[in-house]
Amino acid sequence: MIKKKLFIGSSTEELVLAEIAKSILEKDFDVSIWNEKVWDTSVFKINQNFLADLLKASLQFDFGILLGTNDDMVVFRGKEVMQPRDNVLFELGLFTGRLGTSKCAFLIDKEIKLLSDFNGLSLAHFDKKDKASFETAVNQIKDLFLSSADDEINFFPSATLASVYFENLLVPICRFIIENGGFTSKDIHYKKCKVNVIIPDRINEDVNLQFEKLKSSIETENVSFKYAGRPRHVSIDTQIKNNTLEFIDFPTIIAGINHSIANLLPNDFNKLSPDYNSILERELRRFITTLKKLLIRHGFDEMVLVKREAEIYDNIH
Repeated sequence: MIKKKLFIGSSTEELVLAEIAKSILEKDFDVSIWNEKVWDTSVFKINQNFLADLLKASLQFDFGILLGTNDDMVVFRGKEVMQPRDNVLFELGLFTGRLGTSKCAFLIDKEIKLLSDFNGLSLAHFDKKDKASFETAVNQIKDLFLSSADDEINFFPSATLASVYFENLLVPICRFIIENGGFTSKDIHYKKCKVNVIIPDRINEDVNLQFEKLKSSIETENVSFKYAGRPRHVSIDTQIKNNTLEFIDFPTIIAGINHSIANLLPNDFNKLSPDYNSILERELRRFITTLKKLLIRHGFDEMVLVKREAEIYDNIH
């Protein structure tokens, strides 16, 4: 099982606490810690732009924890109070905006004075003098993240594209099959029908060419039908197996994932890097997760199977 990627941000002074949090979380998550002195295990590199690296990290990770401790003294309404470093607060805002409040948490020292702007964020308080309270707070966050994993349809590019694909193709096909008690092809009516959605193992630069190559390994026949509310006929490939008509589609809409990620990342980001590939792989998984969630919500999950490319080749060979 692939572990979700989790980012912990803290000041250098509180690296010990960050390491304790990592030891608790790494059983369930792929955890990375960053502070300005830990370059070997950091998300960010010393020779890269700080903000650009933050933007990349916010796309790479599924969850984020920012560790807020009393590092700086500030004056608030005439009183001296302690607050976290400005960069920690900035990272909290960035990750919360990208990931959502259920996937980003502020692990905060109880002595810190928080502004009302933090209302609505996922907060876990601890007593810096009490190690047990810190561990309890980390476990609270862990439970929150585990319960929220894959249970939301959000507006990452993959989720949005999956929703469009579902409404524009899968819904018309499923409804047509249900309304007509099956599908008629070459004067033969097939009561047993299903839909296979084939997802590539990775996204290439030219998705259309990629799917044409995959399609050439499967013997199919194209059919089309008119569906109410659609300006054009629905056209899709089919094959007959064990008296079942199988619709087969290769969602070229996923090319939009590549374009969206490229536009969200800094211009100088290397598209051939492992980091870029890990972001694309996560978005492919999110596309699949969103699609399956929508199928279940609409009762089409028994009719539609979502498969990865490797499964197709395994069946062929």
